[in-house]
Amino acid sequence: MNSTIKLIKYAIILTTLFISGQTIWAADTVLFEEDFERVKLGNSIKEGVKENKVWSGTGPDGWEIKNENPEDLGMPEWRTWAIVKLAWWTQTAEDQERSQFTSKAKDGKGIGNGAVADPDEWDDWEGNGDPDALSDWNGHMITPSIKIKGAAAKSLVLSLDSSWRPYDNQTAEITVSFDGGKEEQILLFASSGEQTLVTIPTLRKNREKLNDLKQVNESLEIPIDNPADAAKMVISFSLTDAKNDWWWAIDNIELVSTAFNVEPRDKLAVTWAELKSLQ
Repeated sequence: MNSTIKLIKYAIILTTLFISGQTIWAADTVLFEEDFERVKLGNSIKEGVKENKVWSGTGPDGWEIKNENPEDLGMPEWRTWAIVKLAWWTQTAEDQERSQFTSKAKDGKGIGNGAVADPDEWDDWEGNGDPDALSDWNGHMITPSIKIKGAAAKSLVLSLDSSWRPYDNQTAEITVSFDGGKEEQILLFASSGEQTLVTIPTLRKNREKLNDLKQVNESLEIPIDNPADAAKMVISFSLTDAKNDWWWAIDNIELVSTAFNVEPRDKLAVTWAELKSLQ
């Protein structure tokens, strides 16, 4: 079917829906996505592998990166969450199994740019003493406000590719907040030595212990119990209570509603933009 026929077919369907005035429930509606590829990367600062256009301490447009670590402590590139070229991160950190996430040859899920919290590399810089003896590593990366009005109750699913390696007491957490309300935890990785206790509150079987290297290259799908009347939400990714431990890296974030209530006029506008791209 060529693009002209497709346009005519969809125009007929949309016109019928618009005239009928019916409400449409669309399955698997993407509400938000981020792969970090559009972030403008700058040069490395102090890392052993000096390269250009590989690192940024600033997130994508509208994102907030909150640093609770002393500004002059530890390797500069890793004093908080960073957006990096993942292949460079693997190289400058001497791999240590990071390539399971960043290498195409190893079927890594994190290719290109990604977001990284790496207290291991943060502490490994000898330029200013022993960072983790003076401070824990705590960092947060927060999305802009995401419009979810029209999503049915408990219909949201957050998916992302993740590389997590546990050690000591470091903790990874994802929280959500609806319409400026309190933060609600949807995922917890709690290190205990070289194991991780995984907790996903929305799943019945939500506490599972996993050994080291079991989570260095995985895709996560996390159900979210969103209220039916919520209009906006914010997602926060945090790594806390870390010292000279390991890392958490993420990529390819997508928020989907599995049941999204769309008025015909809005559906027409959204789909028309999609149709134009077929021309």
